[in-house]
Amino acid sequence: MKRYGIGVILLGLALALSGLYGMWAGWDYIQLERGWSQFIGGATAVSGGVVTIALGRVIGLLGRIADHAPATQASAEKKSPAAESNERAQSADRAPAAARAPAKPPVEVDRYSAGDSVYVMFSDGSVEMQTDGRSQRYPSLAALRADTSVRGG
Repeated sequence: MKRYGIGVILLGLALALSGLYGMWAGWDYIQLERGWSQFIGGATAVSGGVVTIALGRVIGLLGRIADHAPATQASAEKKSPAAESNERAQSADRAPAAARAPAKPPVEVDRYSAGDSVYVMFSDGSVEMQTDGRSQRYPSLAALRADTSVRGG
């Protein structure tokens, strides 16, 4: 098992510990400019150490993900033709069940009025424009904009 990011984590830990020491050593001289500078520098080192430790953890997690990706890819390539046909049959069985499920009507999300027009936005992204007792439904806001720009200009 490879250990990614351990060096970065140890470097961050050393930086954070040295920052804590700098804060502790500067505390006695905090009335002087040198004490403030040492305390502020120590606090900066502590925060930099914490960020470096977090980056080490991210490197470790990404390394483990990279280790698992080739194994998953290899197992997907090793499937036998019988297993592939079985998967196709199962997905074909599931497809009609999904098609039989009743589609839920979209829910009104927002309503906006401008001038004598009312625009109703739905959860599926469609927009309905109601003007002078007529209503026109568009599949998206982009389609509404395209249609109104063609008519208007």
